[in-house]
Amino acid sequence: MFLSDIIIYPIKSFPGVRINEIKVEQRGLAHDRRWMLVDENDKFITIRQRHELLLFDLHIEGNGFVVKHRESGDTLSLPWKITEGREVQVTIWEDSAMALEGRSEWSDWLAEKLDLDCRLVYMPDTSRRQIKREWAKDDEIVSFADGYPLLVAGSASLADLNGKLEQKITIDRFRPNLVFEGGNPYEEFTWGQFKIGENKFQGLKPCIRCVVTTLDPVTAEKGREPLLTLSKQKVDNKIVFGQHAYATEYGVIKIDDEIEVLNYKDSPYDPI
Repeated sequence: MFLSDIIIYPIKSFPGVRINEIKVEQRGLAHDRRWMLVDENDKFITIRQRHELLLFDLHIEGNGFVVKHRESGDTLSLPWKITEGREVQVTIWEDSAMALEGRSEWSDWLAEKLDLDCRLVYMPDTSRRQIKREWAKDDEIVSFADGYPLLVAGSASLADLNGKLEQKITIDRFRPNLVFEGGNPYEEFTWGQFKIGENKFQGLKPCIRCVVTTLDPVTAEKGREPLLTLSKQKVDNKIVFGQHAYATEYGVIKIDDEIEVLNYKDSPYDPI
């Protein structure tokens, strides 16, 4: 098995950026979901309600990244990180975390393109948001991701699912960080400790899926699949795809790195 795709999402709920190699950090991949949009109450804005967050393209440029609005072609350049800004306490699901507010012109650009009252905020290194305690071993932390630092998915799992769908979908529907080739469908659910290159990781739990998977990543149009098909085989009465994980070593990973599973656990999932 080997790593075939690395994807980061610089702004939570926006499209991802593919990258050939990246530093692994305690809260996830470097630059992953460190920016986020919040509303007038400092609550996170999510793709679940605002499907139009998909209607941008992101690419890496210089010491940061560029956000391109597909309809207008207008672009916004953003840095990977900021160290100054007004401190705000933001809400992500049931969590609260400290963030720095970005420049007003950045927020204004996004607000205008989205026709939405929003502000852009950044999670600095000093902000500590812990993963859910029942899965933590050493007070592990996470970015603005929904709950866990990493999401791992196998190409074999997608191929198995696509074999049951009338119209094939891409892995982008599931917004993974790490995609691998080889192995059996859904075997990522069985991974305990595993290595990618020389870096160690800990597999946690299946990722519960929601309406986001039914959104076309290019048009943002909503359908019924793949949730309808995935719902035929649930784990603890929940629809799942992909496996959450966190790193226990923090080196660099790159495309084509070999994957070695150090120990397995029982799978909660029987393929449909």
